Amino acid sequence: TTKPADKGTGLGLSIVYGTMTAHQGTLDLQSREGQGTKVTLRFPAVEAAPPEGGEPAPPAIGTATRALDVLLVDDDELIRSTFGPVIRCLGHRVRLAACGEEALELLAGSATPDVVILDMNMPGLGGRGTLPLLRKRNPDLPVFLATGCVDASALEMSGAFPAVTLIPKPFSMKDLRQHLAAVAGAGQGP
Repeated sequence: TTKPADKGTGLGLSIVYGTMTAHQGTLDLQSREGQGTKVTLRFPAVEAAPPEGGEPAPPAIGTATRALDVLLVDDDELIRSTFGPVIRCLGHRVRLAACGEEALELLAGSATPDVVILDMNMPGLGGRGTLPLLRKRNPDLPVFLATGCVDASALEMSGAFPAVTLIPKPFSMKDLRQHLAAVAGAGQGP
């Protein structure tokens, strides 16, 4: 982790495990006191993802056919670098922001995305401060409020604003696919 010992939620290993599971990969940890830890990650072979900003991959069979513009807002570089390509692999376009302030700047200066994935616990405004400001600019924009701590505060936030879905971390590729497919399906019309 890059966070101080008294900060954070201790989700690092859980997120790595969720990422590996989502990619049908395996994780092997071998640790020996005084000698260190060996971590082996094994991924199945896949075709390369399109370059950033390029056309998204065609949707997988059984998924929504409409490609979405997704804004992923998370202060954790591991989340952004992992789920950005996952979102593209699911057939969608993605923009990344490292904090709420950056996300609001992106929203002010470019086209509105179809959905925002917003981490609740970040420095600065965080999800708690970003969501009300985002709602003022885009009252109906679907938001997935992502948090590793589903508590009364998170439940209250998700219920206080329209079109907000609470998604607990770690979430899998399957979970993400289902949430994005629901948004894509809602916008397709008859």
